[in-house]
Amino acid sequence: MDLADKIRKIEALIASTKSEGERRAAQLAKMRLQVKIAETPLEYTVRLGNFWKKKLFVAICKKYQLKTYRYAKQKYTTAMVRVSQPFMDSVVMPEFRKYDSLFEDLANEIMENLISKIHEETEEDEVVIAGELPVIAGSAAL
Repeated sequence: MDLADKIRKIEALIASTKSEGERRAAQLAKMRLQVKIAETPLEYTVRLGNFWKKKLFVAICKKYQLKTYRYAKQKYTTAMVRVSQPFMDSVVMPEFRKYDSLFEDLANEIMENLISKIHEETEEDEVVIAGELPVIAGSAAL
């Protein structure tokens, strides 16, 4: 069992337990794992394509008490984070990829729906012309 599975199981236990003692023990176990994770941090530069992906990445980092930052003159879509390589590779990035994929699918579905409402045809009406465009009498050139 890797660190990601352990943390997920502990988070599930914290959420589902009714006993305060069991919840406290699970929180302490989670804190011990987080200390282990933080023992050998590396600085990662994560270049994200847009503002929404950065917000998603920052939210995932906050979930695991990781602080994100960026240096002066870095793009606003860049996030820096200090975390151990095993935790980044087995927990943070797989979770980010999973939610990013869901986000992309949802955004595509919304855009396709919006475009179909604006323009009733489903096929693209783009015409590819080889050569020069014909000049129509009375039309102004741009």
